[in-house]
Amino acid sequence: MDAHDIAAWLRQHPDFFVDHADVFADMRTPHPEGGHAISMVERQLITLREKNSQLEKRLDEIIGYGQHNDTLADKLHRLTIALIRADDPTTTAAVVSESLQSDYRIPHVSIKQWTAPVFDEVSDAMKGYVAGLDRAYVGPLSAYESRSWFNAGPETLQSFAYVPLVNGEAFGVLGLASEDAARFTPDMAVDVLSRVGNLVSAALSRYTAHAEEQFGELG
Repeated sequence: MDAHDIAAWLRQHPDFFVDHADVFADMRTPHPEGGHAISMVERQLITLREKNSQLEKRLDEIIGYGQHNDTLADKLHRLTIALIRADDPTTTAAVVSESLQSDYRIPHVSIKQWTAPVFDEVSDAMKGYVAGLDRAYVGPLSAYESRSWFNAGPETLQSFAYVPLVNGEAFGVLGLASEDAARFTPDMAVDVLSRVGNLVSAALSRYTAHAEEQFGELG
């Protein structure tokens, strides 16, 4: 018999050590950290302590994730309330910038939209780029003329995010930038950015729809 055969036999006869408790008590195994041999009971205690330590670490991680999620929920809630209270496009843009800069520590924020009532100078290439995004872009590459949107030296900016603003179709973009290359990276999750984009899209769409109705009446 080899070690595998013995292990298989013991699994098939779980009562062996119950019926032969003296054998189990007399067995010795090397200490996991080296040194003297210890009994199987001591070895089991060490294993249990290790598992307990791993469970405690995992529990701490879960609690940390929960606290992090609570913090994100609070920030989104504050932004939502502020957007509801905003009564014009300028105030809405100011609310978004303040929230992202103070709550999310994003240093540079720019909102561009190319439909009524505010018409920003945005190139057709940039509009096409935003329209082609199915999710927020995050990474080191800036799109077309967007470096000039931010109040910073163009060469100092190292990472960017572009969140499409959509109401049926893309009508604008939420642009973010940072001097920190690790602030926006291609492997980061964009769930929060997408939620912020949805809120901003809904808030600005109110004024876009109203203006389009007015232009329609004038036509």
